[in-house]
Amino acid sequence: MLSLLSLKDFVIVPELTIEADKGLTCLTGETGAGKSILIDALQLVLGARSDTGVIREGAQRTEVAAEFVLTQRARLWLEHNDIESGHSVLMRRTVDTNGRSRCWINGSSVTVTQMRELAERLVDIHGQHAHQSLLKPAYQLQLVDGFGNHRPLLLEVKKAWDVWQKALARLTEATQHQEQLQAESERLSWMQEVLDELSPQENEWKRLSEEHDRLSHSADIVNNVRSAMEHLSTGDNNASRLVTLAQIALTHAGKYDSAYENYAHALSDAASLIDDTARDIAHYMDRLDLDDDRLAEIEDRLNAYWKISRKFHRAPEDIHALWIETRERLYEIEASADIDGLRLLETDARKAFLAQASRLSEARKEAARKLSDAVTREMQSLSMLGGRLEITLPESAPWAGGVERCEFLVSGHAGATPRALTKVASGGELARISLAISVITAQITPVPTLIFDEVDTGIGGAVAEVVGRLLRRLGESRQVLCVTHLPQVAACANQQWLVEKQTEDGVTTSRLRALSEAERIDEIARMSGGLVVSDATRQAANEMIQTAKNAG
Repeated sequence: MLSLLSLKDFVIVPELTIEADKGLTCLTGETGAGKSILIDALQLVLGARSDTGVIREGAQRTEVAAEFVLTQRARLWLEHNDIESGHSVLMRRTVDTNGRSRCWINGSSVTVTQMRELAERLVDIHGQHAHQSLLKPAYQLQLVDGFGNHRPLLLEVKKAWDVWQKALARLTEATQHQEQLQAESERLSWMQEVLDELSPQENEWKRLSEEHDRLSHSADIVNNVRSAMEHLSTGDNNASRLVTLAQIALTHAGKYDSAYENYAHALSDAASLIDDTARDIAHYMDRLDLDDDRLAEIEDRLNAYWKISRKFHRAPEDIHALWIETRERLYEIEASADIDGLRLLETDARKAFLAQASRLSEARKEAARKLSDAVTREMQSLSMLGGRLEITLPESAPWAGGVERCEFLVSGHAGATPRALTKVASGGELARISLAISVITAQITPVPTLIFDEVDTGIGGAVAEVVGRLLRRLGESRQVLCVTHLPQVAACANQQWLVEKQTEDGVTTSRLRALSEAERIDEIARMSGGLVVSDATRQAANEMIQTAKNAG
């Protein structure tokens, strides 16, 4: 449930902080006062696309923050995303004049996608253009699937569809491109014969290059090592002999001054190190293979690499990978050449898809029936007595969402044959049917906050009163925010907010405030009778409010 909303420099709102409550809250105000600004701000902080146009003129950035009472679904999402949670969750978003948008949840920086994911667990918004979307078959099918909670089935159908399409693509390629595949197979077979003859090993080029470099410079290596050995231990004045003589001299000096004993010990260690190093070098030289025959062998192998490298236009170090690639592609072509096998795989994948689609179809039929009945019941109270909604699911060509499409058929009164919604529903009827669907689907959605943005457009009179009661009834179990221009709807609210526009020194701003009971009467009277509020309109407004309370 939304508990607090804060705006700063949003459109024409310099600053606003308002606390929300449970039940039905209606937002009212004169046309153009900015009633939908609040909804736009909520949508922004809930992850809608940002636009620098929402920044108040003259400001450097806008900031919107919304605090919600934490639900179990939202808490699990926070834990999964390693975001700290408590009794509430604070969502904050800023947009600057450079178009940069930043988002935070409980102080942790997040992406817009994460904002939207969390928002789906907290708020459901029914926009003023929902009745237009209702004319689209794809949206109608979404309503049925949402009502029936078909998401798990939809995922399974989509998965089976992808497997089928992949198998179908392989079969199509094999049957339609046999000549090309045969030519590619012949070319790859020739390449594999050449590469098999070389039989390149992983990292072999690098190892051979290093060994070749060492062997080709064997004379320099031997000369330098012998020189080093001469200086270390084999020459007349080698390092080992000179250090030993210095150590003996310091040992004699140490008889008279103990300080020289430490130096003598250090030189003794140095002499040992020199001797050990000389021995290790000698042993390494004894094991070192500087055979000229080995050098010739390596050069032949490297030349073979270079020959294939030029032939196939690949670097020598990539020849082993090319060998692997060639074998794998040949295996794929050989597998695709098995037309009967591919056809069997495609058949099995199609059957698996149709089986999943059949399960989804049965679930959709049940959901369509229940949704049709529920909407039909609500239509009776919306001045469409005897009218009914029938949801049909005609078969369609298979697609990623199943094997049917959706069509809403409606009759506006008793005795009329249901026809396509696009052909028979007037603007007012469409608005009422859309509202009925919104209320019904809202009852099953797990989110705690529902927002209706002028969904009552196109209705009035007694129907408007029924709509208000529907929303108030919905507010008994959810928090409902409703932007409305109808006094009958506003009178059913548990609390009412007024949006006002004012101009000072040539600057236009908008503000929002919660109304007291007395102020509600004046506002509903204004909505009913225009700018002039009389005692009669006040009395009528008060009666509307009291009637709504008694009905509740």
